Amino acid sequence: MLRSLILVCCLLASVVEAGKEPMVIIISMDGVSHNIGENLSLTAFKRMEKFGIKADHMIPVYQSTTYPAHVSMATGVYPDRHGILHNSFIDTQQGRFSYDADANWIEVPPIWVLAEQQGIKSAVFFWVGSETDWHGVGASYRKAPFDPNIKEEQKIEQILKWVDMDKVNRPRLIMSYWDGTDDLGHIDGPESPRVSQQLRRQNKLLQDLITAIDVREAWGHLTLIVVSDHGMAEVNNYINLEQLLRISGIKAEISAGPAVAHIFLQADDIEQAKDFLSKQEHLAVYTKKGLPDAFHLNHPSRTGDIVVTTAAPNMFSSYGQPKGMHGYRPETPDMWGIFYALGAAIEPKKIGPVHQVDIAPTIANILGIEMPDDTEGRVIKLRE
Repeated sequence: MLRSLILVCCLLASVVEAGKEPMVIIISMDGVSHNIGENLSLTAFKRMEKFGIKADHMIPVYQSTTYPAHVSMATGVYPDRHGILHNSFIDTQQGRFSYDADANWIEVPPIWVLAEQQGIKSAVFFWVGSETDWHGVGASYRKAPFDPNIKEEQKIEQILKWVDMDKVNRPRLIMSYWDGTDDLGHIDGPESPRVSQQLRRQNKLLQDLITAIDVREAWGHLTLIVVSDHGMAEVNNYINLEQLLRISGIKAEISAGPAVAHIFLQADDIEQAKDFLSKQEHLAVYTKKGLPDAFHLNHPSRTGDIVVTTAAPNMFSSYGQPKGMHGYRPETPDMWGIFYALGAAIEPKKIGPVHQVDIAPTIANILGIEMPDDTEGRVIKLRE
């Protein structure tokens, strides 16, 4: 009850703090599914839902994996535009990308670059594409290289140090990647007890951050957004594309995610490979020219001559044999992520689904950042 009263008071303080520059903190929790709203024990999320905004779900890009998702959230465009088709891929001109830290693989400016270019300081504690400058421009404050051993307690400590900076030096955009439930979802499956335990840990850490903002009475100018990059589906059938192509006798170079594979071939082999793979179970096969526009996967130099997709509970076995996986079509409910928002830019309400490409335009709208004219996302309506 006390915390609720503090929040109401802090929200009312927004009138007093009208002259204070707005700030956005956005946290991404890897692999957290949209259905966590059903869990009443997640008190921090419940607080954000009650006093802020909870979207019904967040629709991911395709394929729904960490790198494409985070870059889409940071740029406001789909993977065919920003170029990060998966955590690893082949570029026929530049070579192979595999969890690369070089931001210049991204083909449009991330939101922290736009902020810096427009005189707004930013800070990033791990976000895909943030570890190096993008064409000479980077966040004023950043943590690099990525280190999976750094836990959320340290991230929160640093976030609060940034919040506490004086007006001249303080970043107005703070972005941070959190562990979420991804690793355990892969190992144990999405419904496992260890996933539930990890989710409770993430909730506790989120509560720690919210309480620290309460203490600072910062809700009058600060907006907190919590998202995830994708959900998780149970899998039990593992497809070895490399082995299938060896059986066919067709020479190919394969760049496969868990649910989408790009196959690069000699021109004379394209039709033969398409015919062969189309006869295999659980596969949908497309030529590059035949890819549906809705996939947003047709990139000039990074899309295979043939693109092969599958759906859960199937996956391409280059990723081993986990019990949980993601990467599947955006309309698959198991792939849907979360969107919560609380603070100065928010009027409490529930909203329908939002899309990952909507995140950057929404942040930009709060902070007064001008987005490129060809941005594909839309501003999420946070107030009536």
